[in-house]
Amino acid sequence: MSEKKIVTFLDEEGKKIDFEVVDTLKIEEENYALLAPVGEEEDAYVYKIVETDGKEEYIAIEDDEEFARVTEEYESYFDEE
Repeated sequence: MSEKKIVTFLDEEGKKIDFEVVDTLKIEEENYALLAPVGEEEDAYVYKIVETDGKEEYIAIEDDEEFARVTEEYESYFDEE
């Protein structure tokens, strides 16, 4: 059984929120992650993974075209099943 990868973000008030890395995806040399809040299976968010000084950083995707491309790729996985 593989261990779940958990990442922690701080919200606007400085409160810690844990997210589970549900899946990762590579598109055109860029890495992305599908994150879901721990304990909430209905919500999921897509972040770009950027490595800085050997550490992974999860960056919100602000470009609409990039976001559409990534979500379309994720959805295509479910279409194949």
